[in-house]
Amino acid sequence: MKTKHKIVYNSMPYGTIATIPAGISVIPAIDLPEGGYWVDEEWDGMTDEQQSWMRNYGFLVTDEEVE
Repeated sequence: MKTKHKIVYNSMPYGTIATIPAGISVIPAIDLPEGGYWVDEEWDGMTDEQQSWMRNYGFLVTDEEVE
C-alpha cells in the first residue's frame, strides 16, 4: 500500500514535522489498537530531523490517506 496524496504531517505541540509525498510505501500499524499505517520508506529530500522522527516515533497515517 502507498500514500494516496501528499500528506502534511503535524504533531502537537511541534507543528508541521514533514510533508510526506504521494506514493510512499506504508505498512499496517498492527501494534496499535486504532490501526492506521506506518510510513515504511524514506523519501527524496527528507531532512535529518524527519529521518530521526521516523526512527523514533514514526509517521502514522490513516486508512483514508492510503491506497
